Amino acid sequence: MNAKIAVKRNAQYIEFRLDYYKKITEINSSKLSKLVKSVPVPVILTLKEVNEEIQLKIPEQKTIELIKKCIEAKPSFVDIETHNTKDNLKLIYSIAIKNGVGVIFSYHDFKSTPNEQDLMKMVSKIVKKCPSLENSSLNKSIPRSILKMVFFAQTFQDNKTILNICNKLDDLNINFICFNMGKKGLFSRIFSITKGAIISYAKLEETLHTAPGQISIKRFYYLYKKGEQSASKEIAGF
Repeated sequence: MNAKIAVKRNAQYIEFRLDYYKKITEINSSKLSKLVKSVPVPVILTLKEVNEEIQLKIPEQKTIELIKKCIEAKPSFVDIETHNTKDNLKLIYSIAIKNGVGVIFSYHDFKSTPNEQDLMKMVSKIVKKCPSLENSSLNKSIPRSILKMVFFAQTFQDNKTILNICNKLDDLNINFICFNMGKKGLFSRIFSITKGAIISYAKLEETLHTAPGQISIKRFYYLYKKGEQSASKEIAGF
């Protein structure tokens, strides 16, 4: 299994993108549970309503029902997109907490990175909409809520914007994942974890087609260990 290879390469979490699975609408919690138990590190089960790459579009309510099945499989986290209704976000969080599962509330912008002021306004709206995000890092008695915000870098300067937002989220005691996509966003993808981000994302092999700008686990660790100067040179070379 590819997940076990990733673990051998020091992956700390494994995310399964269920929207890439054929016949995803027919999947059941028993199969998902076997999948989760087969991996020796924390598992994130993610299901996007829209996957343009494979031309998949699942209605919101069907997505909610499938995420419920994901929760029954007892992963460490399920990922749900913040554009869902407030009632559905609360419902998923409530069910997840009862089952000892954490929730990642995710927002993606595949086109650009807003300025810091607009980003903080966005944070405020999402925190109000999603349960238990505010001061989430202070509450250790229940599984964490995590805010995930990912944006597309059009310039290298966008990395600075995102890392500044990481600092502010950390100051607000919010558990978060925040970085840039795209080749120009590699710096924040790697170094957001030095600013308080809980997780960043890498792929198993460079040849795999995943999110824009995502690099392999090996390359991620290589650049991280090389430090900020080496990573800057790598980005400048694109």
